[in-house]
Amino acid sequence: MIHLMISTAIGAAVFFAIFYFKIHWGLALTASIAAMMGVNYLLGRRINKAITQLMEQVSQDLKGGKMDRAIRTLEGGLKYGRYQFFVTSQFRSQIGVIHYIKKDFNAAFPYLKKSFIRNWVAQGMLAVHYMRKKDKENMVKTFNRALRYNPKESLLWNLYAYCLLRMGNRDEAIEALVKALKKLPGDEKLQNNLINLQNNKKMKMKNYGELWLQFHLEKIPGAIGQKPPPYPMQHGKRVIRR
Repeated sequence: MIHLMISTAIGAAVFFAIFYFKIHWGLALTASIAAMMGVNYLLGRRINKAITQLMEQVSQDLKGGKMDRAIRTLEGGLKYGRYQFFVTSQFRSQIGVIHYIKKDFNAAFPYLKKSFIRNWVAQGMLAVHYMRKKDKENMVKTFNRALRYNPKESLLWNLYAYCLLRMGNRDEAIEALVKALKKLPGDEKLQNNLINLQNNKKMKMKNYGELWLQFHLEKIPGAIGQKPPPYPMQHGKRVIRR
């Protein structure tokens, strides 16, 4: 945000400086846009480098099982949210996910509630939190919002159906999987669970492995209680956006 303000101010200054000398307004506009984009790029590059280094440290902490230290590192990175859009929500997503994996659900909730909409893991954990609180309205609302932005995530669809089933809504769970298969035709995990629900059987989620385990909805013998997030802690241009 600060970067946008600075680049916009510089762009405006260039425009009025050129326009003041009665040069064609089209040239003034082109020059101001070029200046704005150039300044924004240079400022963003500096912040992205700092964020990349921070995320590398977080990844090392998680690999070493230092989850509390990873949380502190991410909390320190929240300051970068003043400079670029979406940074704060993405860091909050990661903090919430780590708290959740530690089974510190109360600490996770405020971060998950403000998590990045495209982080489907964080959004899924938020929906599960509402399910545990028997708050079906917010659970459904959270799943629908997450699936609107992440329609190709098979586990997210199955998680939605699983939570509906846990709340005693088998018919709605079936409807969710029918809708899921329209988005992901041929997905075996979705098809198998739809057949199970239609035959009054339990859903089978263990074939998602650690991705499923992190939601703490089902115990598997021999499973490790607390593990670092199994998905990559992404950073850089792919996730941190200006």
